[in-house]
Amino acid sequence: MSFSRELKARTTKVWEEGYNHPFVQEIGQGTLNKEKFQFYLLQDYQYLLQYAKVFALATVKAENEDMMTLLSGIQHGILAEEMNLHREYMAGFGISSEQMLSVKPSLFNRTYTANMLAVGQTGDLSEILAAVFPCGWTYWDYAIRLKKQYADRLEGNFYRTWIEKYASFDFANSFEWFYDAIDEIVTRKTDAGRERVAEIFASSVEFEYLFWDMAYKQEMSYCL
Repeated sequence: MSFSRELKARTTKVWEEGYNHPFVQEIGQGTLNKEKFQFYLLQDYQYLLQYAKVFALATVKAENEDMMTLLSGIQHGILAEEMNLHREYMAGFGISSEQMLSVKPSLFNRTYTANMLAVGQTGDLSEILAAVFPCGWTYWDYAIRLKKQYADRLEGNFYRTWIEKYASFDFANSFEWFYDAIDEIVTRKTDAGRERVAEIFASSVEFEYLFWDMAYKQEMSYCL
C-alpha cells in the first residue's frame, strides 16, 4: 500500500468515530434534526470560504503548470459548485442571503480553518494536500457506507441528495489525484518529513470529527 493510502489506516479510531457519530448516522437514517443540519450548513458555508483559500495557497506552492491548473480548477469548483449546493439547501430552510453572510464561524470552525491556513502558509504542497485531503476522503467514505447501510431508508430521506452527492463517482474522482500527488512528493522527503505529513493528515481527520460534533450540539464555542 502506498504512503497516501496508509494515512487512513493511521487514523482508524477517530475515522470510525466520525462515521459512527450521531450526526452522520442520523443523516443516513433520515432522522437528523433539521435545525442541526441548518447549523451545519451555515458553518460549512463559512468553512468552505476558507477551504478555497487553502487551495489558492496550494496553487502558489505548485511546481508545474498542470498542478497549478488542477488546483485553481478545484478552487473554482468550491466557489461555483459546492457553494451553490449549500445555497440551495439553505434556501430550502428559508435561510436568507443576509443570514448566510452574517453568520459567525464557531470556535471549532475557526480553529480548523486556521490550522489549514497555517499549513498553507508554511508547508510545502504535500503538507497542504494532507491538511485538506481528509475533508473529501471522509465525506466520500461516509456517504458510500451510509448509502449501503441505509439503502432501505433512502426513499423519502430528506438527506438523500446530500448522501448521493458525496457517494457519487464524480465526487470520488474529484480527489482521486491526491494519492499520487502526495506519494510523488514524499519520495523526496526524509522519514521525519513524511511523519510530518502524516501528523497533519491526522489532525484534519480529528478536526472533521469535531466539526460533526460541533454541528450536532450546535456549539459556537466549548462553553456555548
